[in-house]
Amino acid sequence: MKTIRQADIWVGCFLAIVGLLIVYAASNIRIGVERALSPRFFPSVLGWTILLCGAGLALKSWRLTVEDIKIQWPDRQGFRAIMVCLLLLAAYIVLMKPLGLPIVTFLYVTANIWFLKPEKWGVAVLCGIAVGVISYVVFIHYLQLSFPVGFLLEQLGLEG
Repeated sequence: MKTIRQADIWVGCFLAIVGLLIVYAASNIRIGVERALSPRFFPSVLGWTILLCGAGLALKSWRLTVEDIKIQWPDRQGFRAIMVCLLLLAAYIVLMKPLGLPIVTFLYVTANIWFLKPEKWGVAVLCGIAVGVISYVVFIHYLQLSFPVGFLLEQLGLEG
């Protein structure tokens, strides 16, 4: 049996490492056409945020002096849910370029909500549509970031 303190320390360290890798990867993004926001901006902010939050969680948990609570690690069903969510995330990343940000975001959000709450399929579809549209409007149209639009939206002339 593990404790919440140990789990928080490990998760914090993991997130700090992920944030560091994102910051490093963002620093290697080539800047092509000059835009209002550099293509490095969003990933850099995200990486630094994850790095600082992870380090903060690990340090806070390390210094914790109250009695620690024992926790159970995920059982077979919990492990399955984690693996499916990670596979959906991997599919999101792989399908981003061919399908584009709005469509792959719709599919990812819809599939994730439907998997976690199958009886809420209507909510899953509505949330997927909302997040897909918002991702297009905010990131592609308004901020003009260089996310792929996908072949379907290119055919409709919605390239940003």
